[in-house]
Amino acid sequence: MKLTKFDIGAEIIAILTKGMYPDPRDTLREYIQNGVDAHAENIKVRIGQSIVSIEDDGRGMDHKTMRKALRVGVSDKQPGKDVGFMGIGIYSAFHLCDSLTIYSRIKENPPCKLEIDFKSMREKLEEQKKMRLEEKITSDKLIDLQTLLEKYIDLPDEGTLEVKEFPGPGTHVVLSGINPHFFGNLIDFDNVADYLKEVVPLHFDKEQFSFAKEIEKRISETCDKEGARFEIVNVELNIGGRKEKLFRPYRDEHFHNGQPQKPIFKELRDGGRLIGVVWGCLNSTRKKIEEKKLRGFLIKKQGFAIGKREHIAGHFRSRTHFDRYIGEIIVVSPELLPNASRDDFEYSPLRTNFYKSLANTASELNTTSNQFQDTTKALDDIGTFKEGLKKINTRCNRFERDPDKLVSFIVELNDSLTKINSIIRRKVLKDHDHGSEEAKKLKKSIEELIDEIQAIIKWLTSAKKKRVKQKTVDKQVKIARDLASISTEEVKEKEYQTLVEVLDDFDIELSGELVKILTLIDEKFIQGYTSSKAEYFSFLNELKEDIINSID
Repeated sequence: MKLTKFDIGAEIIAILTKGMYPDPRDTLREYIQNGVDAHAENIKVRIGQSIVSIEDDGRGMDHKTMRKALRVGVSDKQPGKDVGFMGIGIYSAFHLCDSLTIYSRIKENPPCKLEIDFKSMREKLEEQKKMRLEEKITSDKLIDLQTLLEKYIDLPDEGTLEVKEFPGPGTHVVLSGINPHFFGNLIDFDNVADYLKEVVPLHFDKEQFSFAKEIEKRISETCDKEGARFEIVNVELNIGGRKEKLFRPYRDEHFHNGQPQKPIFKELRDGGRLIGVVWGCLNSTRKKIEEKKLRGFLIKKQGFAIGKREHIAGHFRSRTHFDRYIGEIIVVSPELLPNASRDDFEYSPLRTNFYKSLANTASELNTTSNQFQDTTKALDDIGTFKEGLKKINTRCNRFERDPDKLVSFIVELNDSLTKINSIIRRKVLKDHDHGSEEAKKLKKSIEELIDEIQAIIKWLTSAKKKRVKQKTVDKQVKIARDLASISTEEVKEKEYQTLVEVLDDFDIELSGELVKILTLIDEKFIQGYTSSKAEYFSFLNELKEDIINSID
């Protein structure tokens, strides 16, 4: 069957670009991506009144390369090595601006210039669409894609541009006449910066992120060893005079206490072949990362984001552990290719093996998070038991003689003893410095205090009161000294401000509606029930303990 240019309608360019680049910021990504493929080290993005400029110091294009860049769905770029290879990225600004101008130059070659009149293209298509609705034109008279492009693209002959018009090597892309509908998104510095920090292969911020240098070095070394590329580029963003160098979005402040745990590194392999490198930093407490948009892992191919973090949470099975990490999955295999919408990889046997390997790695990361959870909870419990033991020991020193109260002490101590025996038996503190020793010391002190309370109870019904009493007091002094030698950190009660804060400590996901209901209950009943702020704090802490006991 023979086809002609008239069988490919011009509307296809509008359909493709609207589907592939729904967000105006996607266009910025595409032109930055071209700079990365050209091995640029520095890229400057400027956004002003109705103009966007992306300038890089890459190897540039000559007239022949610029001509080839105009092809639709055809690219000389290598899918395994270059980020952009679909052959459509140059048209990504079709809906965003009125005109696209590209200046480019290879070192020692004359500069080239390309102009595309997107506004006239859109107007032509809109005109035809209106005529079709009015039944004034048939499909045979619609403009074809080739004619549309030929009519509104201008590529002057080589050598017509003077060197002074574009003196340095690299490429400069200018988008003029930005659509007002999209301009609001692009003029918002934080909005654009947050997007680029997530999707572009930026450096890690060595001043704001403790492990930036270590992570960057480790991934680079692994890639160099395997003959793979780890893409990193400097990007400067300038919007309305506000100018900043951008970095990946990770900072110490995103972790509780401002200190992430030491990064974990894993390699994803298909047999002996390296598919990618995983890095992840676990939160410093048993809580989810506070910044929701940074929770979990983000897949990157040649530095550019593939999909979103929540898209792969299912491969980790435990969302709780996933949300306690910040990390990335750096895919370096040239055979694993992103799909057109860049939200996943193209279907292939390697894609299947990639997700299998990722699931295994996710299981290991979950185990690490779970072990950390068990260890820190055990340390918290030891601190709590120690404080409880101190209080009971002090009260006994005050000559508590109520048998019912003494029996309640024994019940409380036996409960602590059962839990600390469980900690010792499960060996959850085996990797913690002195943790196991402190647990055993505390166990011994609890057992001794139980014995002494039982002796007090016996004394209450014994004729030998004086002798037993002095012996018991001496023993309690020894227990107090033993407790002082246990180095477990003191447990300080947190002063909760609201009922919602208590539930947040249990990583309970609360909808907006539920937060409103809980706030109402808090204000109407809990705050109304308590007579002072101190009593309110105490009530919330008691409530927290009741929840913990009910879960245990």
